[in-house]
Amino acid sequence: MIKRIVLIALLLVAAVSSPAGAATQPLNFAVIQPGQPGDSAAAQPVMDALAAYLQQRLANSSVTGNYYNRTDDALAAVAKERPQWAIVSLGIFIEHGVDLAMTPIASTLPTGAEQERFYLLVAKEHGDDWRKLQGRVEGTMLFQDRAVARLLFDEPSGQLPFVLQGTFNPLRAVRKVARGQLAGVVLDRLQFQAMQALPLMGQLKSIHCSVELPTAAVVWFGEPDQRAQRLAEVLQAMASDPDAGELLTLLQSAGFAPPDPRLADYRDLLQ
Repeated sequence: MIKRIVLIALLLVAAVSSPAGAATQPLNFAVIQPGQPGDSAAAQPVMDALAAYLQQRLANSSVTGNYYNRTDDALAAVAKERPQWAIVSLGIFIEHGVDLAMTPIASTLPTGAEQERFYLLVAKEHGDDWRKLQGRVEGTMLFQDRAVARLLFDEPSGQLPFVLQGTFNPLRAVRKVARGQLAGVVLDRLQFQAMQALPLMGQLKSIHCSVELPTAAVVWFGEPDQRAQRLAEVLQAMASDPDAGELLTLLQSAGFAPPDPRLADYRDLLQ
């Protein structure tokens, strides 16, 4: 499956690459999704395909991109490479939006929906009050535990009766909860829906969930200019562009939408 995705991505790059010599302004990007699958090297063909697509549609621009699923690597790369824009998880936006001067210019539609939600699952025999839960709770989004603690529990992470810990393997965390080796697991909407078919989910129950949340954001570093406006227009037009169909499939996205107005409030959640 991975080889097939890489092959499709390489074919897309070849199909949409523009002739050399026309690019003048950089529009480089980073995709920052801590806890998500893969690594930078494996995702590079998909990043190259997105970059080639955008470069073809953004006149006088050169576009390159990189994927990061580890927070430290992502922050170091942003400081060193100085990309113009990024696609960032909600947790990254909340914890680093202010210090990195992130301005939302679009939102993502990872499952065709404009909303995210987090679910806390525990073993069925546990009570329904999350405040009585003790031990360790894992989740892919919990690499940004300060943000998620406020989003899901409306409490600082240090004041919770349990410890939040990031994981790259949510299925393993679910299994550990079912075996009594873990207090709980936090799943996002897509993970929660995908795991409903697993028999072991019958041993778990959801005792708490967040309100509807913004999805991952497309952000501009600094004050948006005309390049940011044009980029947002191109991204939001991808859903109706027949040439973008396979690329959106590779990105596991239904497209992009206008920026979520709630992000202005979430940006200051930890301030």
